[in-house]
Amino acid sequence: FNEVPPQTEGNDKAGDGETVESETIASASATFSGDDVEMFEQIIQNTKISRSGGGVGFAKTSSTTDHVSPSVIQTTGTNSSGKQNSFVGIGKPLNDIQNPEYDENGYTLYADETTGEKKRVFEALVEYPSVFKMKIVGKDDENESFAPEIVQIVAKSCGVETSMVKHSKRKNGQWTSVTVHAPVKDADMLYALYENVDKNPRVKFKF
Repeated sequence: FNEVPPQTEGNDKAGDGETVESETIASASATFSGDDVEMFEQIIQNTKISRSGGGVGFAKTSSTTDHVSPSVIQTTGTNSSGKQNSFVGIGKPLNDIQNPEYDENGYTLYADETTGEKKRVFEALVEYPSVFKMKIVGKDDENESFAPEIVQIVAKSCGVETSMVKHSKRKNGQWTSVTVHAPVKDADMLYALYENVDKNPRVKFKF
């Protein structure tokens, strides 16, 4: 490797994320009309939604066969005096949100930026036990049963009473957004919660 100057702001590619986000909002908005659009734009504008369908996000994915070409990446190293220097190398960038890496079971992996160690996202980024905040959007009915149904799923998945699941909701037409605070003990429980929510046919998005 050859030492190179640190990357400048002029080479920053943050704009790419903005393009993806705009496309996501436009795609989601086209599915709805009227007052529904306003609510979903507010929810989606700061959220990256999985393009594989069902809003699976960091849960399982149905495809792990996509090929990612090697690219030039920038990383850092520490010299004998303890000073960090920038280097470039050939390989896949760590934690590329456009081309995520999956384990053998289809879960999204996250690589530690320092050690390179790879773990499932919820193992790497969440400290346990934790009260994990989720937002779940789905179609409600005249009895407004969607929110209680979601709270029951969360409580059962976490092994607690429904009274222990703090939650709030926002209704807009036939759609209801439910924010729940799930008391999870470990990553396996959190992944199981996401999968149980996925099984509800009324759920449209979750993040």
